[in-house]
Amino acid sequence: MLDPATLKSFEERFDAIRSLNPKNIVSDKEKQTLTIMDIKENSFFLYDNKTYFVKLICPYMEASEDFSKKLDYTVTELNCLCLETGDNINFEWEYDDELEVSFTTKRLTFKRLTDEKGETIDEDDLDQIVDDNDLIMLDKEKFWYEDDWPALYICKGKEESVYMYEFENENHTKFITIEEWGTNKKKQEYQIFSSSPANPKDITIITKH
Repeated sequence: MLDPATLKSFEERFDAIRSLNPKNIVSDKEKQTLTIMDIKENSFFLYDNKTYFVKLICPYMEASEDFSKKLDYTVTELNCLCLETGDNINFEWEYDDELEVSFTTKRLTFKRLTDEKGETIDEDDLDQIVDDNDLIMLDKEKFWYEDDWPALYICKGKEESVYMYEFENENHTKFITIEEWGTNKKKQEYQIFSSSPANPKDITIITKH
């Protein structure tokens, strides 16, 4: 007998599969020109021999420092369900001179992150790390400070303020993002993710909508 969590996972995947309308499957010719930028919610695509169903699409829009004004830069997040494994994976894309895509690999906590001396870091260290253009470490691998920026996360008709701290390893093959949520509130919450780049050409669109 399946446990409730496994049963729920199977049901969610079966529901996604049943929603696929054969009329929406793109032709082989269209697949040559479509990219992740063309995907809509409830679409399907292939990546790394796995099939993904797009549950939600939510952009991070760069904002002014006080979050009162939206700027031009946007990172678009696709919250996806892997039909083979039942895992929820976030893909993100941005277009800045060229299309760049990444996908989350793990969710982390501050306990996993240290400075170069091996001492655990926390949220109070972030501003100093940015000021010093410093690094953080995960499993003895160095991740250098890359960027930080305020954003408005827009999802399900709601906007939330979030401050992003971005780091990457020396080979640009792994990323760490620290998200500071509720920056306008007295108490902030933090979400930390590791991610890896994906070649946009390796993503095959099955349906656009």
